[in-house]
Amino acid sequence: MTGAPALQIPMGARALGMGAAFTAVASDASALFYNPAGLSRINAHEMSAAFFSGQADNDQQYLAYGGPLPWAGISGNGYASAGGSFLNSRNGVIEINEIRADGSLARSDKISAGYDVIATGGYSERVGSHPLELPIKTVELNHFVGVSGKVIYSTLVEKYKATALAGDAGYMLSVPDLGVHVGMAAMNLGSRLAYQNEGDPLPMTFRLGGAIDRRPAPRHSFTIAADAEFLYYEREWHANLGVEYVWNKDYALRVGHQFKRDTMGLTAGFGIRIKRRILMDYAWALGSSLSDLHRLTATYRFGGVTEATRGSSRRPYIDTAPEREALEERQPRQQRDLEEPIIQEPRRRPRPTPRDERPAGVQGWIY
Repeated sequence: MTGAPALQIPMGARALGMGAAFTAVASDASALFYNPAGLSRINAHEMSAAFFSGQADNDQQYLAYGGPLPWAGISGNGYASAGGSFLNSRNGVIEINEIRADGSLARSDKISAGYDVIATGGYSERVGSHPLELPIKTVELNHFVGVSGKVIYSTLVEKYKATALAGDAGYMLSVPDLGVHVGMAAMNLGSRLAYQNEGDPLPMTFRLGGAIDRRPAPRHSFTIAADAEFLYYEREWHANLGVEYVWNKDYALRVGHQFKRDTMGLTAGFGIRIKRRILMDYAWALGSSLSDLHRLTATYRFGGVTEATRGSSRRPYIDTAPEREALEERQPRQQRDLEEPIIQEPRRRPRPTPRDERPAGVQGWIY
């Protein structure tokens, strides 16, 4: 048994509508929950707020941000991005009945079953890119790496409390010329939630996914994605499959399926973009053993950055090192003359100009 069950519930209405097959897609603020390397695929600042209901009387609310940074990254290859999120998950209530000796009800109370509060921060960048020659054309391979850290605060029945630290690591290979993406992630690597003497481990999960983007016509685009998940402590394999269709970049339809799960199977959803800045996404998941799941996400986008700016690399260190420039200024003149000899050009005599010849200029002006 693992703690912090909120870490296993799909975040983001777009991802849930695609059956949570998002490891190789991860191109919005919810990338922190699937693959932190996907933050580098965000080309604008995003602020998202989501509401979740379903699965008995559980409910969740979360805020998330993701966006580009104005520098070339640690490796200097561009696409540096950062993100953060705050999740509040409540696990419903428990009814406690006190019975008298004669079997009658003496007192009835309702207490919180518990809640989880999770704060996450992440960073990603492109660590390299190189061309790959194919029989039909040459394509560019981009390698992205992302990491994130999180703090989990959890309670049980208003009495027991625990705190844990965890981290995530992700990698993404993107070939935009072919519309192919591959992602891998290790999620929830950290300490245990110790409510008393012994603690419950976090739901450590390993994810592997692939996605294909296709644009058969200027106003139509498709994304097909598939994921495989392995829950380390439960020793369970899960599989996710999802499809997204977008028309005119403003309307989206999604459908997916989660295999080998007891709580969810078929998923579906839609999205609308308003004035190119506001995105509204809704997702529904069919619950087999519990009630259905509903999720609504509202996103505001601003400060878009072009691909050329995102992919710009840092200049070589020798061109931008202030220490070298200061050293050259302090270097003695004679030493610089010896190291860098000056080549003098032969002096040229001015060509004599006839007295009746005037300098060339703009017509109409008086010289």
